[in-house]
Amino acid sequence: MAGIYIHIPFCRKACHYCNFHFSTSFGKKDELINAIVKEASLHSGYVAGQMIDTIYFGGGTPSAIPADDIESILITIRNNFQVSPNAEITLEANPDDIHADILREWKFIGINRLSIGIQAFQDDLLKAWNRSHSAEQAKDAIRISQQMGFENITADLIYGGAGLTDKDWRVNIQFLIDAGIPHISSYALTVEPGTALAYQIDKGKVIAPDEEQGNRQYAMLQTMLSKAGFEQYEVSNFSKPGMESKHNTSYWAGKH
Repeated sequence: MAGIYIHIPFCRKACHYCNFHFSTSFGKKDELINAIVKEASLHSGYVAGQMIDTIYFGGGTPSAIPADDIESILITIRNNFQVSPNAEITLEANPDDIHADILREWKFIGINRLSIGIQAFQDDLLKAWNRSHSAEQAKDAIRISQQMGFENITADLIYGGAGLTDKDWRVNIQFLIDAGIPHISSYALTVEPGTALAYQIDKGKVIAPDEEQGNRQYAMLQTMLSKAGFEQYEVSNFSKPGMESKHNTSYWAGKH
């Protein structure tokens, strides 16, 4: 049993808190996709014949590139590795990229799990963090994904940021509970060196995250999700029973 992670480093906008490797220029997109396809072929023996149980497209924003590019990578993987018929295939997606047509394409090429970067349902926070979507788009993305048959969905939320009241934090958590999202990943807003957020704080333009607020809101998260039937199986990951991320847990289990 083994897994494959594919990093797609392109983003439409640069979130102010992000320190992952990304580019807002898509000029080298085709060259990168070709390089990923070539590398997948060159490393066909890397997992020594083990069954591939998970494939994860992270980023960056994988949903920002055409489904044809995702498909070409998946075809290469299937041609060079033994992929389980029941493999968990996850695509990270931003709400503003999600609509009925692209969901049909993703489902057709084999995507069976969506990781939606919600972060918040307050437009002022989304704007402050330089997110590319609105609160309404986030709600619509969840609704239409479920309508199109995606049941295995995880959503990301951020807590501890300046301007996120405890009341709004409860609203954000409760919305995902009420929407029937089976997996939630939640992270404290962290100031990473070299990010726009770090610069803004250094210049006094933004208030730094408050540790006490972050601890309090994390405890609220744990309490609300536990009461709603979620199990906390990692520091930042909560799921309904049986809906844990197979890809995430494979890291902890030391799988190839």
